[in-house]
Amino acid sequence: MSELAEAIKKLRQSQEILNYFARGMEHHPVYGQPEYQERVNDLRDYSNGLSVCTYLEEPENVNLVGEISSAALLREQLGMIGNVIAQLGSDEGKQAAAADYGLNAADIRRITMSLQGMIELNNILRQEADIKLDASQMSSPASPAGKTEPVEEKKGFFKKLFGR
Repeated sequence: MSELAEAIKKLRQSQEILNYFARGMEHHPVYGQPEYQERVNDLRDYSNGLSVCTYLEEPENVNLVGEISSAALLREQLGMIGNVIAQLGSDEGKQAAAADYGLNAADIRRITMSLQGMIELNNILRQEADIKLDASQMSSPASPAGKTEPVEEKKGFFKKLFGR
């Protein structure tokens, strides 16, 4: 696996963690309140913006353990974004982008410029108050929050009448 692919893969995993973090904020008794909704939306918008390059790698299951800090997560992602930009700027990275993903010079330029914008958004988000959540407060792939038991279909009047 090329260094570029590895950098994008790490950013994709971090993006998944951020998505779980935002979902955990929504379901948290304090951070789920309306006054925090703008922060949740900002994190989701930022996470969606990372897709400018993370779409190139398949998502993997991530294991969430311990306490996760929004500031620490954003700080790590800042380094990961810088690494992807550096890889895309190198000759080896450009060759890997063409070989692994079929990207041309215009695609690389578009991704690089978009990621530079993501760095600015990351800097803005890191200026806000740090939020820490325990991994048990976030829904993870191992324990989906929306899992429910199947419900028996209610029979309407015509189904009762005609037995269908």
